[in-house]
Order: sequence, then structure tokens, then C-alpha cells
Amino acid sequence: MINLLSNVLIVTVFLVLFNEASAIAKTRKIHFLTAKDKPSNNATLEAARNFRFVEKNTKEKSESDSGKENEEFTQDLSLTFQDVEEQAYRICQEFLGPPWANINKSQFKITTITGGNSNAVYRCSLSEDVAVEDPKTPSSVLFRIYGCFQEDKNVVVSEAATFMLLAERGLGPKLYGLFPTGRLEEYIPSRILNSVEDFRSHSTAIAKEMAKIHSLEVPVRKVEDFWHRHMENWLNYVEDKKSLRPKESFECLNMYKEEMAWLTKEIKKINSPVVYCHNDLQGGNILLRQDTPSKDVPGIMLIDFEFGAYNYRGFDLANQLCEWCFEYLTEDFPYFTWEFEKFPSVEEQVEFIRAYLNQHVEEGIIERSAVEPEVDKILEEVRLFSLACHLMWSLWSVQMSFKVNEDYAVLHMEHTKLRTNAYWQFKEKYLNSRAPNGHAETRSLP
Repeated sequence: MINLLSNVLIVTVFLVLFNEASAIAKTRKIHFLTAKDKPSNNATLEAARNFRFVEKNTKEKSESDSGKENEEFTQDLSLTFQDVEEQAYRICQEFLGPPWANINKSQFKITTITGGNSNAVYRCSLSEDVAVEDPKTPSSVLFRIYGCFQEDKNVVVSEAATFMLLAERGLGPKLYGLFPTGRLEEYIPSRILNSVEDFRSHSTAIAKEMAKIHSLEVPVRKVEDFWHRHMENWLNYVEDKKSLRPKESFECLNMYKEEMAWLTKEIKKINSPVVYCHNDLQGGNILLRQDTPSKDVPGIMLIDFEFGAYNYRGFDLANQLCEWCFEYLTEDFPYFTWEFEKFPSVEEQVEFIRAYLNQHVEEGIIERSAVEPEVDKILEEVRLFSLACHLMWSLWSVQMSFKVNEDYAVLHMEHTKLRTNAYWQFKEKYLNSRAPNGHAETRSLP
């Protein structure tokens, strides 16, 4: 009952704030640092190398997306870093109280953070000469502004509600302020995970955190249409915009439709449980805290629930394991690579899945006797949902290629090729495992 009342309170508070935001925002535009405010050469190269992690505030919406659609979340591309700094200074004073409320401009520090996918993210700090007497008052916070790629107001509502719930349960950064165009969050000294070695080293910790998220009752819609809804929306978007690139055939759209139909049938057969999922657990959305208590117990935190929604358990787990194959910080174009051979072995998958299920045992969700039978079921789910993940992110990049400038469009189309090739490789393996004379990879029992 307490959890239910807590969830109701979270949604009620947020909806009140959001309704006020909508009224205010119709006469107010989101302020972003644009690409022209950044140094040209090195910054552009670094942005390309951080393809999946880079802030989208360096991207510009294409002319085809202009107009009145979601006008309350429209960027004002004419503003500079100084304008953003002025906004952040005022909002920190209003929300954080003393000593923030009493500092002068010279005592306020702001720097751009790389890491947000659809938002502009900045670190705001007090200068060293400012004393903080109340231990509950932070000396640094993250200032997040919602981006033009967060086009669905429902996404903004559900992500903020989720953020508040996770903060309350100690599963995410603290929330210090919620305002019409963004929020103030706890700043956590940390780094993101960006290599297969990182994933291998911290796989069990990631699995446990995923189990905690999956066990939550989150006050958002609980229809398991996440994958199909996004695929349909992105297909329709590309169908509508493809005339802008008449030299391209877009024959791939038929492939997406055919594979969607086939996968939908396969997904219905597998009966994967529907839980609240992150749905985008790549390395840029996993923090390794610098204040980790020990090497044996790494402090992992999952962030950025922009795609958070109820979905099949198998999708979220498979999506995380698929990320083991990627390197996003490479030196050569297109600045990311994918290797099929880096996908975790059956033994590594079993270790990951057992850690996930053992966390459910600790929380009283399942009995310990159910762990081993469930391991086999999840292995089967991962085999199928790996296909769904690659197909979805492949199509995501196709539609994103219409929303960004030409340099980024090239990167997105390279990402599409890579994801599509991965899809076919995983599908071949999946079909072979289900053929009469085929076999799935087996595991040894404990």
C-alpha cells in the first residue's frame, strides 16, 4: 500500500508540474548550445567517435521537421553557451537554496557533459570559496535540458516519473528540481562503460541492477507493445520522409516489414514475462561510480530511462548482452565497430542470468529452486530477442538519418548497415538452432 501511494504521489506531483510546464512552454523555447558555438575540428571528430554517447545538442533538426509539431519542446538554435549559463545560474538559485541562492555569477561554474543521447547535459558547481553548511545541499549538480529528439511529450512524462521513483528507491541519482524544460539531478563522479572488457568485469553487477529495475511497479502504461510500436512509428516516419532522398531506393523497408511479421509470431511463442525495462542499456547508460566501496562490489548505476517502458524481459537482457559486441570509441571511420565473436559465450550468459535470477531470489520474487529451469528459458529468450534488438536499432538509425545533419546521417547509415548484418548473422544462428538436425549451444549444469 505504501508503494502504491508513493507511486500515485509521484505521478500526481509530476502531472501538476508538467501541466504548468505546458502552459509556460508555449511561449518559451528550450535553449541549447548549438554546433556553431563549439570549436569545429576536434570537437566534431570527438562527437563522431562518441556516436552513441554524444549529446544530441550538437545535431540540428532537418528543415523537414520544422513547424508546429511539439512546439513547446522546440529548440531556440540562436542561443549561445552564455545563454544556457544564465538559465542554469537562475534555476540553481531558485531550486537549491542557500548557499546557491546567495552566490554571485563569478562563484557559479558550468561545464558541458558528454553522455546524454537526447538532452543537453551540463555540470553546475559552486566555486571553492563557497562554503556548504547543510550536508543535504550539493556542491555540484547536473543541469539537464530536454532535447528536440525527445519529441513525444508522453516520453518526457514517463521518464520523469520513472526518475523520481528510482531516486526514491535509491536506484538512481537524486532529483533536486523539476522545471518546464528539464531537471536538476545529483552529480555522481563516475565513468561510463565503453568496452567488452568493462561489460565482462561488471556483468554480474549489471545483471543485479537490471533485476532490481525489472521488479519495480512503475506508474506508466503496461502494454507490451514497446518493440512493435517503435518499429511501426519509425517505419511510418521513413515512408513519409523518403521522398527527400530520391536517389535512394529504400527497398529495406519491405525487409523490415517482413522481418517484423516473422519476429512478432516468434515472440508470441516464447512467452517472455513483461516487466519494466530500460530498453537501451548500452555502455553510455551505465555508470561505474568513482566512490565505489570496493573492487569486489562495484557501484553500478543505470541511467537515462528515455526508452524506459514495460516490455519483454528477454528484450532488455538480450539488448545488454548484444552491446558486448560493440566498441564506440574507435579511431577510424565510422568510429565504432561490431564483432560477432565478442557476443558472450554460453558460460558468460549463464553467469549473467544466474546473477539476475539470484537477485530475484534475494527479493523474494522467485524460489531458489526455480533458478536453473529459468536460466534455460532466458537463454532461449536471449537467442530470439537478440534479433529484435538488432532490427530495432537498425531502423532507429535509418529514421535518425533524416533528423540530423549530413555528417551524422552518414554515421547513422553506417550503423544501420552494421546492425542489419548483425541481425542476419543472429537469425542464421537462431534458425540453425531450431532446425530438425540443428542444435542450440548447450550449457553444463551446476
